[in-house]
Amino acid sequence: PVSPAALLPHHISSLIPILQSLEADGTPDIPSLVRSLGGCGTPVCHTLLGDPPPIPTPIPEPWALLVHLLHPNTTAAERGVLLAPDGSTVALAPLFAGIEVGLKRAAGWPGPIDQPYAALDALYAVTITEALGTSFLVARLNGTAALGPDGCWDDVDNPQNFTLLGPPSLVPNAVANGAMDGVLLGTRLAEDPIPLSTLFRRYYGVDNGMTSGWPHSSRRRRDFGALTAVGKLEEEVAAMLRVLRGLPPTHELLEEFGEEEEADIARRAAREFMEVYVECPAIIPRCMWGARPYRGTPRPLSPPLGSIYIHHTFVPSAPCRSFTACARDMRSMQRFHQDTRGWDDIGYR
Repeated sequence: PVSPAALLPHHISSLIPILQSLEADGTPDIPSLVRSLGGCGTPVCHTLLGDPPPIPTPIPEPWALLVHLLHPNTTAAERGVLLAPDGSTVALAPLFAGIEVGLKRAAGWPGPIDQPYAALDALYAVTITEALGTSFLVARLNGTAALGPDGCWDDVDNPQNFTLLGPPSLVPNAVANGAMDGVLLGTRLAEDPIPLSTLFRRYYGVDNGMTSGWPHSSRRRRDFGALTAVGKLEEEVAAMLRVLRGLPPTHELLEEFGEEEEADIARRAAREFMEVYVECPAIIPRCMWGARPYRGTPRPLSPPLGSIYIHHTFVPSAPCRSFTACARDMRSMQRFHQDTRGWDDIGYR
């Protein structure tokens, strides 16, 4: 027989009933449970957040479902990611790590007090700065990309497998999204702790969140930029690099760099992250909405371009309220343009 977990779509909407079940069972600390089952397990996370709870045997069904969403394929480069209703893909480990810090702060946790960890803002440390600093450090040494790439799901209606569109960095887009969400939601929970199922429904729900006064995931870039100045992120990455200098295996990597080079890595990491994930809009790749291939031979554009037109759609006139509906509309328009109009592709111009 096929287990229920094997049929579970890798979508945020699949996570909410699991959270509701755990809350109904009285599970005391769901974010730390996520760490036990495959969430953030780095030395920095462990030091800042403490030991996660032990995993019982046999694993209760809600826990087993959560394990499936966290790492369905341990050989995949990108795992523990879910499709959100806004069309973005979110990594669960940094998301829940940020939520855990927020809940700890709401309960009066003062943060790390031992050096060198006392210099860290725990919320940024467990969500983004460890991965970001390490990624730019490795990129400096190896000449590899430090950010990205994005990826695509096999089926937006029933997402099961997520494939990256290029060689992975330590901060692919899904990790960046999960980290920004972790910072935003952790900040919110520190001020107003609510059940996580309610939190996820409000933040990732189809509604834009304006009626309830809550932020929405589709605006994470704007909201993260409003909360986090580039100077703040640079300071946190620099503090993290000082911590990583004393931890294996990163201390061996940092031995080659002096203080000025270390500061330059922190500066570049912060500025490039903010440029890519805050200043620039999110772009949905064609493979995400299930585009057909271009008919004929496309002619590459030759920059510089004299002008660019951004054109809105006329049909369908009713706005789509979820990524699944928007992707369906895009496919419908492409079919009409190719099959009825006889065009090579969807008429963007």
